[in-house]
Amino acid sequence: MARPHRRRRSGAPTPMRKGHVPANADPIELTVDLVGGRGDGVGRAEVKLGWETKQRSVFVPFTLPGERVLARPQADRGEGVFASPIELLETSPDRVEPPCPHFMTCGGCALQHWAEPPYAAWKADQVRGHLRRVGLDGVEVADTVPARPGTRRRADLAARRLKGGTVLGFHERQGNRIVDITECPVLEPTLQAVLPAFRATLDGRLGEGESADLVLTLLDTGVDALLVLPDTPDLAAREAWAALADELDLCRLSVRRAGEGHDRTEPLAARRPATIRFGEVDVSPPPGGFLQATRSGEAAIRDAVLAAAAGSTRRLDLFAGSGTLSLPLAAGGTVTAVDGDPRAIAALRAAADRAGLGDRLATEVRDLFTRPFEGGELDRFDLVAIDPPRTGARAQAEALAGSRVPTIAAVSCNPATFARDARTLIDGGYRLDRVTPIDQFLWSPHIELVAVFRR
Repeated sequence: MARPHRRRRSGAPTPMRKGHVPANADPIELTVDLVGGRGDGVGRAEVKLGWETKQRSVFVPFTLPGERVLARPQADRGEGVFASPIELLETSPDRVEPPCPHFMTCGGCALQHWAEPPYAAWKADQVRGHLRRVGLDGVEVADTVPARPGTRRRADLAARRLKGGTVLGFHERQGNRIVDITECPVLEPTLQAVLPAFRATLDGRLGEGESADLVLTLLDTGVDALLVLPDTPDLAAREAWAALADELDLCRLSVRRAGEGHDRTEPLAARRPATIRFGEVDVSPPPGGFLQATRSGEAAIRDAVLAAAAGSTRRLDLFAGSGTLSLPLAAGGTVTAVDGDPRAIAALRAAADRAGLGDRLATEVRDLFTRPFEGGELDRFDLVAIDPPRTGARAQAEALAGSRVPTIAAVSCNPATFARDARTLIDGGYRLDRVTPIDQFLWSPHIELVAVFRR
């Protein structure tokens, strides 16, 4: 017979569990040794876990190397204990005043309090650390190509209608609450300028408790906006959104119902062509489509890839998107551009045809995770450019490692998966001479990079 469930008496203490950080744990004092991969300061301290006290690594956000801090342990993350800062007892000379009033609340930035030289050096050191973990200690890592405030040209924002009105912004650090953004020193001013009007219109269109997403992209012809709404807009809503597009002079405004695929996206207002130039060709990317985060970052990547392509004539661009690299590469040789997103390839194909590149640029829709280019497919090219998502390209790297392609230009937004795939290529006979970190995601732990492999 099953025993009846016994409820714990009100006021009884919560049982201690081994490895559990007690609620209201006593503050600890520690000195920060370094900044870890998530942007938190890391030090060592004695921490009470359950009934034991252990020496553990402690992660304290918004702290810098050399600082002495009082912090309260919150949770055991396995590799260390996360603690919230209470008081800075000693500060680093590299600490600066954060430029954003939302810093430490908004989850978009983690390192606004760090001076630029050590911050840039830390980003390069993160790349070195990931390479070192796979045995690539001797690879040269160049200085970080910097990003500047006010240059981020793409933003994915969240909105929610609350009792007191609609909030529009980014999610808080390690939480689901939306921080209502009034200003953002990272974003292009043109994107910042449209936020109040979108907030006001969403306030009139969302019911209490309803949520929406807003993707803003600054193209050459203006702001391109994609709304993801809880319901398909009716006629009144469509008229309201079209009026907003006119008011803000948007080049395009599109909408999709939450939970539906990208193929269900429809334009609500197309006031002029929504285009951006790659190389010498204007492309109209799909609403919400991938775009390098900053113009300067895109230029640094493009220039490095074009330099690697010198002397090649038969080029393959994998994870090509809408042609960020394919179209510049087509100026000096034939290009085959491949991506798993049919919308992006359709945009690239249309742009290439309008520019008369039909005989120099071929396109293909293909899932490179399940069907990587391999064998003879690869050996007909003398340059491969590859720019996979954060998960990297394990299968494609293994295929490239067995190929005879002379040069590979690799772009990555995740140094960890890049290092894994680089190890595969080097074990297959390639040489990696140099890696260049690119700071496209200012004041965040994220790092872009570009590297060249030669057989």
